[in-house]
Amino acid sequence: MQRNMDLIRRILFYLEERTEFAAQLDLPIPGHEQNEVRYHCLLLAQAGLIDFEPEVTKNGRIIRAHVLGLNWAGHEFLDTIRSDSVWKRLISYGKDKGGSLPFDLLKGLGMELIKESIKQ
Repeated sequence: MQRNMDLIRRILFYLEERTEFAAQLDLPIPGHEQNEVRYHCLLLAQAGLIDFEPEVTKNGRIIRAHVLGLNWAGHEFLDTIRSDSVWKRLISYGKDKGGSLPFDLLKGLGMELIKESIKQ
């Protein structure tokens, strides 16, 4: 399954809007199958952007992330990509370069675009 950064962003917005801090396996993200949403929640957990309760195999491999909510890093990243204009520029830049951008580059470029908009 390919990483879908638009879905990542939608999940982060959903988690920010939640008012309940309880473990949730299935997040209702319209237009996406639960397996895809679960996979992307696992990616968010691996990236250290969400707090979660892991479901693990006997070998200790995390197979599901029961999501609690955003952590500090998740809030910071969401603030970086919150603006629709910043997001569109980032996605456009990735497409111009032949695909999607690596997470760290996406985050760094997002910060640069925000700094640029503050200076104006």
